[in-house]
Amino acid sequence: MKIKILIPITLLGAISWGQKSEDIIPKDAVTVFSLNNITILQKVSMDELVSYDFMTELQSELFDGSTQGKTLKDAGIDFNQKMNIFYGKNPEFEISGFTFGISDKEKLFSVFDDFDRKESLVAGTEYYNNYFNHLMIQGNVGLLIRVDTDQGKLTEITDSIWVSRGFELPWMEDEYYDEEQMDTYDEEELTDDDPTMNEEGDEVEEIIEEEVDETPIAVDETSDLFKNYYELRDSIESEYSRKRLLLITEELFAQKINLKGKDARLAAQLTHTSDGIFYLDNSRNFKNTNSLFYLQAMFPDLYKDLNDLYTGNVMLGDIVLNAKSIDLKVEANYGDGLGSIYEELNSAKFDKNVLKYIPKNNTGFFTYKIDLKKGYEKAYEVIMPILSEEKNARISANVLTIELLNDFINTDEVFNTYKGSMFGTFNGIKRVKTKRVEFFYDEETFEYGEKEIEAEEDMPIFTLGFTTGRPDIPNKILKHMARITSQFKNMGDYWVYEEAILNSVPLYMINKNGLFIFTNDEDLAKNHSNGYGTDAISGTPAKNAAKSGSMYAYMNLGDMISRLPETILNDHRFDVLASMKGKKGEVEVISTKTTRQKTTYNLTYRFDGTFDNAGKYLLDLVNTAYLVSTTR
Repeated sequence: MKIKILIPITLLGAISWGQKSEDIIPKDAVTVFSLNNITILQKVSMDELVSYDFMTELQSELFDGSTQGKTLKDAGIDFNQKMNIFYGKNPEFEISGFTFGISDKEKLFSVFDDFDRKESLVAGTEYYNNYFNHLMIQGNVGLLIRVDTDQGKLTEITDSIWVSRGFELPWMEDEYYDEEQMDTYDEEELTDDDPTMNEEGDEVEEIIEEEVDETPIAVDETSDLFKNYYELRDSIESEYSRKRLLLITEELFAQKINLKGKDARLAAQLTHTSDGIFYLDNSRNFKNTNSLFYLQAMFPDLYKDLNDLYTGNVMLGDIVLNAKSIDLKVEANYGDGLGSIYEELNSAKFDKNVLKYIPKNNTGFFTYKIDLKKGYEKAYEVIMPILSEEKNARISANVLTIELLNDFINTDEVFNTYKGSMFGTFNGIKRVKTKRVEFFYDEETFEYGEKEIEAEEDMPIFTLGFTTGRPDIPNKILKHMARITSQFKNMGDYWVYEEAILNSVPLYMINKNGLFIFTNDEDLAKNHSNGYGTDAISGTPAKNAAKSGSMYAYMNLGDMISRLPETILNDHRFDVLASMKGKKGEVEVISTKTTRQKTTYNLTYRFDGTFDNAGKYLLDLVNTAYLVSTTR
């Protein structure tokens, strides 16, 4: 009998201890960063970790002063397992957190010392709570998670229950007060100088009477009405979050339902041996966005078709830290319908004329090419049948308009205006004199006015241009603008728009060699309107730009960072740039040819020397990718 009891206990122990941190990522996560080589994080302090944006949702009351000076090495975390940071949001709720391996539970709770043990939500799992943050431990893996009900959904539920109980919403009287005031008083209609008239239009002596204000008094936000409403709201939020947390916990630890098991693409990506990987499901982001609620409610069939079109749009990436470089590989995967559009859109040929206008001593530049005509034709072929199936009168009218425009407009000439190649350059920062208007007010004389102030500001020197088969179109526009204002002038080799930037710096326009160019680089406009000649880029950068897929970019990062104002580098959103200040390095982005299935982007940062702290570099990169991929 004892043997029969021992067998399931042994099996349960083997299963729980055999479980890995990547096996408890919730299926509702849409963004995942998995750090494979987490031994490089041993020097990262807990205070540094929680300062990152991807930890924002978990920062509230998570750590106190007892963690100062402690690192992840002191936290009892198993560095032989992955650390997986995740985030997910849909119209119902929002989740964030991370999963990790545990090597020493006693050390773990010397860091997570504000967590109190609670009754387990699922058998075989320990549960700890700290305000909005929840820690679940099963075997040698842990899940730290926060679950929040969507605020819009929460308001909708609270209002519905409140009104169904016979109460008025607390702010309704405030709205009534404002509307009544707007309706009964108009300063322009009645002033102290206007005489009082009787019904026949004769002026009469005005009798002043004391009026009783019957307008409802605005409700104080400290009143019982407000207090009771928000107590109800808080209790609903607590209950909904508790139920969602229970459901997630049961799925992960009892039913073994997780994102890795649900999405084979993530499962495959997790097998990569790179220092870190990331996963972003754009198709579910599209499906879950609140902005599409109207479309989903009013046109469910159309919403379903568009959702099907976007299915399969997933971004996968690898991060590799080398001794003298950081390599980032990103795959943008598409479904068949959307992929067919991207394939045609990115099939444009590169126009080598753009290279003439990129100087070899530039700080950074990019090239981009798309075939709008082929992209439009494929989009018309794929999307129009979907729209045509919709029976709604408004959509049908729009479909008819598009079809008529397509039949009557010469699309060849329209898309010939922009032939497909674009470029941009950055040539550092220049200190320029500017003018700005400053407003002033004299409290003693009650006089106010404005005055023009001269100042100096840092301005990036840039050039943007695109290829065109219709140079006459830009010329027509520029000639028209010159007739309207004297600020537009034709200087022969270029046009100038005086005081276009910051009310003082001119903007130059060049319409030559099949290119239309905007720039604030005076030297380019006046001395190199036909290109830089032998001073233009050549060799490897030029070849890479010409051979790249839809885009290519190069940046002398050390030069660029040294020229940036300190105010930018002190902003936490630019931590990656700030961490590289003083280092010499180059960044290069190359894209592959787009197929119906995917486009691959390879980013390489090459530098001199070695890392001061590889873990911080990795977290900086993860944080940058998080800020780019997450819509708040």
